[in-house]
Amino acid sequence: MAADRSRLRDIQRASTWIRALAAELREQRMEGFANQSQRIWEWLRQESNIDLKAVNLKGSEKATVRKLVMEVTVDGRDASALSVMSQGEQHSLALSLLLPRAASTDSPFGFLVIDDPVQSMDPTKVHGLAQVLHEIGRHRQIVVFTHDPRLQKAFTDQEMPVTVFQVTRGGRSRVKVACVEDPIAQAIGDARAIAATPGLPSETYSHVLPGLCRIALENAFLEAAWIRHHRTGGSEHDLQAAIDSAERFQEVAAFALFGDVRRGNDVKEEVRRRYGSLACSLIQRCQKGAHPDGTSIPDPHRFVTDVENLAQKICKPEVTA
Repeated sequence: MAADRSRLRDIQRASTWIRALAAELREQRMEGFANQSQRIWEWLRQESNIDLKAVNLKGSEKATVRKLVMEVTVDGRDASALSVMSQGEQHSLALSLLLPRAASTDSPFGFLVIDDPVQSMDPTKVHGLAQVLHEIGRHRQIVVFTHDPRLQKAFTDQEMPVTVFQVTRGGRSRVKVACVEDPIAQAIGDARAIAATPGLPSETYSHVLPGLCRIALENAFLEAAWIRHHRTGGSEHDLQAAIDSAERFQEVAAFALFGDVRRGNDVKEEVRRRYGSLACSLIQRCQKGAHPDGTSIPDPHRFVTDVENLAQKICKPEVTA
């Protein structure tokens, strides 16, 4: 009996040691996830005044389910997490908690599938999400389903690679998947299709084709404006407000070239300085296509190619301009 009691005490001490060790290992593992969650939250929070301080699991050792406790501060003061967060902030926080676990080295999957993560997010958080997915995408394949085009734009604006597919369901639930081109490539593709089609009405070449080329150039200037603004660390809200105020082609170009929509009169000389006299002529002819008389384009193929080359140059803005 004495030997049994001694053996029982040894078993109890071993059990206590194992439970303590398991709790320590769990805390260490949780600490690693919590640190990654805080790092991701810093990306996603952007201009939010909410700080995520700690993430812990609370509950007894016998509990099969533990409670997740998040310590947050608002402007430096303690607060309850969910009660002070907007819908977009809650979605951002959920992603901050999900992504570290889903992308851990223990995961047997080499990919993540996320459904509509930009829901209720403002533009700054969408750009932060693109940064997070880009970073995780270095080691995992990321598949995102969304109806919101802002996420694709956030990747493009920050010069991060992204592949976009459009999924459509037709009759009898037939699903079609097609690679989506950016607005510049789409406009150039449509213009090139017109140039390659003989026998079209003359107005198609004098009005429609230059109009499509103008759309390509305007989107190139818009993309340049976003890229230039991000490189200089500007505010997302300020940028969107400036773009919304640019109603004419010259104003969009001025914002891309100078960061100031009011310098439309300086666009022509700056374009000439950066891209040459041909660029000025191309832009002028694209703009004339919107006028009643249209413009003359003797060689549509060459015109579209020249516009495409100019658009690619515009998309690489000079920060110092």
